[in-house]
Amino acid sequence: MSGAVPVTDRAVPAASAAASAPASATPTAGDASVPSDPTGRPGVRPPRLVAHRGAPRVRRENTLPAIAVAEALGAEVIEVDVRRTADDVAVLLHDETLGRMWGDARRVSDVAWCDVARLGNGLDRIPRLDAALERLDGCRSVLLVDLTDAEDALVAARTVAGSTASTTVAWCGAPAAMAAVRSVLPDADVWLAWESLDPPAPADLEALTPSTLNLDIAFLTPRTIEVAHALGLRVAVWTVDEAEPALWAARLGVDSITTNDVGAIGAALSSAERDGWPERDREPTETEVASRAQALAHRIAHEVIAFTREHPVSEVRTKANPADLVTDVDRLVEQHVRSRVRMVFPTHGFTGEEYGDAPGDRHRWYLDPVDGTTNLANGVPWTSMSLCLTRGGRPLVGVVADPWRGEVLEARRGRGATLRDRPLRLDDTPRTLAGAVVGTELDGHRPWPGFGVFLDALADRSCTLRVQGSGTLTIAQVAAGRGIGGCVSAFNPVDHGAAVLLVHEAGGIVLTRSGPVEGFPPVGEPFLVAHPGAADELHAVWTAALAAGAAVHGAG
Repeated sequence: MSGAVPVTDRAVPAASAAASAPASATPTAGDASVPSDPTGRPGVRPPRLVAHRGAPRVRRENTLPAIAVAEALGAEVIEVDVRRTADDVAVLLHDETLGRMWGDARRVSDVAWCDVARLGNGLDRIPRLDAALERLDGCRSVLLVDLTDAEDALVAARTVAGSTASTTVAWCGAPAAMAAVRSVLPDADVWLAWESLDPPAPADLEALTPSTLNLDIAFLTPRTIEVAHALGLRVAVWTVDEAEPALWAARLGVDSITTNDVGAIGAALSSAERDGWPERDREPTETEVASRAQALAHRIAHEVIAFTREHPVSEVRTKANPADLVTDVDRLVEQHVRSRVRMVFPTHGFTGEEYGDAPGDRHRWYLDPVDGTTNLANGVPWTSMSLCLTRGGRPLVGVVADPWRGEVLEARRGRGATLRDRPLRLDDTPRTLAGAVVGTELDGHRPWPGFGVFLDALADRSCTLRVQGSGTLTIAQVAAGRGIGGCVSAFNPVDHGAAVLLVHEAGGIVLTRSGPVEGFPPVGEPFLVAHPGAADELHAVWTAALAAGAAVHGAG
């Protein structure tokens, strides 16, 4: 499984789920053997372990040696990816091409099996699906076949249908691929890919009638588990390689965990079952959380820069109106960031632009994966990512990533702001607006009330107004000393939390109509950031423009 490929399978109606579940399946919350409250007290049953592409940390992924190691480590389910060759042989391979793993840039669907078989050496070769079925014949491990393409799915399903091996097979992947499997194997055990914080409704299950809800741990919530179990579905999460999120997921009541490290995760779960499920003996201090969060946010920012630059936009949709765009990059970045945060801070809450709110403790992360989506969709290289951690509503850590400059602007409350390890500090030397630049953004795709008055007032002072299409960067650039100020029509911590923290920590001034504020401005209120030496004059010009806009709007 991968963050970019939804995983889907067949759903079993609630009334028949227990009868159709494999004998080795972990009971769901409705079973008497599993406690109904996942509090972490003794009695929580460890979930099944799903070996992701075999054992990729020990042997090359999707090979027979990787499968053998995973089976020896006790994986109850072994997940493999399947593609077809040019002559319709089902082989184990995740990517469309042979390049990443096997050094051949061709698409596997354009290469005959006889040529695919020559790649690699010894046992480290691309195996056929039927060889994997034979390898697990007589073993208790279930083979979970992950598919993206419907044509690949037809070849894989026909291979399983014609096999004489007794290996138990389940299926996951894209909806069209699962429908293709169903056309060949009507009774196939399908796992439904789920990419939402909202739990499924019965109508969501009708097409594929899955046995299992399969989701990135980024989308795991107690409510999802509760609803899924009530519908007769097991819950599987992927891909979890650290003990802390694995134990957290187990305490919530998940039925299986997909991992690249079966040995380590299995040992952590076994230890918890034997010695008692660990409970945090004390809440970490703010300093401890902030230190870990700052390091994590820094890594995430650089990962997002690389992904945004390298991943071409392939899908553009509209949301509230034709000017309100969302791309596949927005969704993929958010899913990645949510997963990364969940791995380190499984109990933290999270609010994202594309997928909404996830519950958590007093800590909450705010993310806009692509601020400036319209620019991105139109090829304009002026976008950013905003990621901010708060504790009890107060900002702790913020990063703004600029993919096109390759810059990460970082701030931590009380510790200052930096850009490429260079401290950002705005002095309080008086500044004039003449010859300066002020940034602003439209209210959606329209000018905010008073925009024209503000533009004229700045022009009268020989000051230039810029609208560049990313509110995050408009505010953050002021912290970097690029421009004398910036204003936005409505504060939202998703869009502006990190940038506002940057301005505060760089010594800038954050203001609402009534004057300077500490922390965040009120949500939904217009706000201004400014160089300290120009804050008074710019605030006077801005508030006058807002008042004029309100008067015109009220008269209208």
